[in-house]
Amino acid sequence: MIAKRKINWLHLFIFVVVVEMIGILSGVLAGDIKTHYLALNLPIFSPPAAVFGPVWTILYLMIGISGYLVLNDSASRATTRTNFWLFVSQLILNFCWSIVFFGGNQYFIGLIIIILLDAVVIMCIRSFKPVNRVAAYLLVPYLLWLLFATYLTLGVALLN
Repeated sequence: MIAKRKINWLHLFIFVVVVEMIGILSGVLAGDIKTHYLALNLPIFSPPAAVFGPVWTILYLMIGISGYLVLNDSASRATTRTNFWLFVSQLILNFCWSIVFFGGNQYFIGLIIIILLDAVVIMCIRSFKPVNRVAAYLLVPYLLWLLFATYLTLGVALLN
């Protein structure tokens, strides 16, 4: 395991704010998600609409911290580059999902995107773990939520 570097609190704060803003922008571009969600035929175990905002706020916080930690602790240029692109890839897929799913009503394309997102987050966890275990473990709740969201996406795609 690589020696941990000192935390730059300003950089960490900026990292978290940028990730949170990406999530907010995705939601804005997707339109009125709550109204759309409530109008859908939903699969069993679908949570109330009010759950999503707080859950995603916490998850984006954890994603931002994870990204900061792994990029701060990566020792080699190749490892940094790999982890950077994995991190950015999952952010891009995450950003696109809401826009495609809610904004575009493209449920099956949304399903493809979220399955790819699941795979990239798994790759992030595996790639981050040797560099910074905390960074990897911070993504586990995100992965679990994504797997649940994948189930919901499949259910919506089939029911609508």
